[in-house]
Amino acid sequence: MSKLIQRLLIFFVGIPLILGIVHFDPSNSIAFNVLLLAVCAIAAHEMCVIFASGGETLPKPLVIFLCVAIPACTYIGLDFSLRIDLCDVALVAAVFITFAFEIFSARTFEKSNVRISRSACTLLYAGFLPSFITRLSLMNNSSAHLMTFLVMVFISDSAAWLFGMLFGKSNRGVVAASPNKSVAGFVGAYLGCILVAFLSSYLVFASAFDVPNKLLRVLVLGIVVCTASVIGDLAESVFKRSANIKDSGKIVLGRGGVLDSVDSVFMAAPFYYCLVRFLFSSAGL
Repeated sequence: MSKLIQRLLIFFVGIPLILGIVHFDPSNSIAFNVLLLAVCAIAAHEMCVIFASGGETLPKPLVIFLCVAIPACTYIGLDFSLRIDLCDVALVAAVFITFAFEIFSARTFEKSNVRISRSACTLLYAGFLPSFITRLSLMNNSSAHLMTFLVMVFISDSAAWLFGMLFGKSNRGVVAASPNKSVAGFVGAYLGCILVAFLSSYLVFASAFDVPNKLLRVLVLGIVVCTASVIGDLAESVFKRSANIKDSGKIVLGRGGVLDSVDSVFMAAPFYYCLVRFLFSSAGL
């Protein structure tokens, strides 16, 4: 099966399935967040494999458990309206456990900085960043914002691939981390992301973005979310290139691993959440 057909299958089957769970989940986003925890676990596993190829790391089961615990605690804290932010508690506890494990398990400490740094990076990327998706799933108009956010990132990625394939043959190599990326691809990514932001805020989910002077706010949202998603994609490319690995895994058709598919989503989630809370707070969030 060609890579083009695989990508089209993901676009026309996988993405609608995810959006369907977001839209039709009747149990306060339980199904969606269970899916998110599974994705975090697989992404953490793939990051551990990437980092382990270049040297020592902390035990993979420990790191995966801590990554999953952060969004899980975020969900519990927000769903039960606890006064304390369990996400912050979970993040601090995860870092504490990472330090404590290295302190009491290591016999020599020449590689301690490397082991701790790699584990902390995995906790941040595959644990803390996706916890903002959990926050989105439990805010007012959650389905509208989750679907808007996910489609913005998915279309940004797809438009980048399409524009790069059609118009990017002569302007590639602008980023060493991913030589196949082209100027045309970046233009396509921004156009696609901004277009979805405007369509969603003015047509599909207008009530969720009902604020004065909406035009500039939506434009800022589209630009920032696209920039974050591009950086997320390129950051994962740096991880893989440093480890001399082409794909993070082989689970997703035409894309490689789960991390290859959610790197942009994870990085962009905090920016979408914070901007929506700041720019559209009067829309009843």
